[in-house]
Amino acid sequence: MIAFLRQIVGSQRLAAVGLGTALVASVGCTSFTARPPTQRETHPHPAGLVQVRWKADIHPAKVFAPHNDECASGALAADGHFVIGSRAAEIVGLDADTGRLDWATKVSGGIDGQARFDRRTGLVLVGADDGAFHALDPASGTVAWTHRGKGSVDQPPALDEDTVYVGSAADRLVALETKTGKVKWQYDRETPDGFTLHGYSAPRLVDKHVLMGFADGFLASLDAATGEVTWAKSLASVSEQFVDVDTTPMVAGDAVFAASYSGGFYALDRRDGTTRWRLPIEGASSAALIGTSIFFITPRLGLQALNLEGQVQWRQGLSDAGTLSTPLAFGPLVLISASRAGVLFINREDGHLLEVFNPGRGVCGAPVIDEARRRIYVLSNGGTVYGLDIN
Repeated sequence: MIAFLRQIVGSQRLAAVGLGTALVASVGCTSFTARPPTQRETHPHPAGLVQVRWKADIHPAKVFAPHNDECASGALAADGHFVIGSRAAEIVGLDADTGRLDWATKVSGGIDGQARFDRRTGLVLVGADDGAFHALDPASGTVAWTHRGKGSVDQPPALDEDTVYVGSAADRLVALETKTGKVKWQYDRETPDGFTLHGYSAPRLVDKHVLMGFADGFLASLDAATGEVTWAKSLASVSEQFVDVDTTPMVAGDAVFAASYSGGFYALDRRDGTTRWRLPIEGASSAALIGTSIFFITPRLGLQALNLEGQVQWRQGLSDAGTLSTPLAFGPLVLISASRAGVLFINREDGHLLEVFNPGRGVCGAPVIDEARRRIYVLSNGGTVYGLDIN
């Protein structure tokens, strides 16, 4: 059953507000093969932000199976296909208008990451848990090439004219030719001894340089053509534990913004990595620059909005929601997936929670926004892809 919640939460600026019992807990998932979408719903939807346009089961969960989140996020291709993988080690192409299953391609490892469409080559790029990185034709699902590397690949790559930059959980950044998958260069950092946090930074391409964070607490800037290090800056502060820089670097003008789990949020000079300011806050992750604000997640304080001078504008406590995805902008809204709660629709100006879409098992993977259709696409932890129209 699909649970909808429309609720205006009295979240004040700088005051954390929880979701309480409004959030629905998730249940288990398991493997299966892709199936055609269920019949499109035509009944009138209650007033609210979200309306189900279609749904398609691609990896249905068994009721009593152990719980496994489906954390894949897809990509919308120019030919009208929505391409997404699943833990079933299968990538599928769905018609974005109807949810019809047009093709399914088996791969060597489960998919837990975010796909990306490359307009220059017309290929969809998808990483896998076994270190494989695939380039597929979105019309047919044919694999054009596969690069096999070290460490799971679940963050989206960065792209330029003829190169795709792929980061992995093994603290590796590799530059590949977009047409062939041939390695141009590779950069590795040594993973620290002991425990590191789950997750890692995606690469960010800015002005012929690639920025990426690593588990040893460093943020590095590399020459995009050669892979040579321009500068590397430790964001670890005084702590020697959980120093991971898992936030994807963000750039505004000549400033770079990133965070270490224990060291806090930093603004750095993009040319040489010198520190401009630091906000000493623990656990900052899943950050995005939207307009002139940085939205990021912390385990204790939930979603926060930060201005570019390092001042917190508001907080929205989401302690009952589960694991949260990186915030995305949709007009005046911020969208976040929550592994127990579903998709959260939040007012980006003041942090008020406006609505929650929960298909009953939560949503781990980030939504994919289709501005032309005013629609988002999400994969539930129950293995169902939803096409949701936004009013």
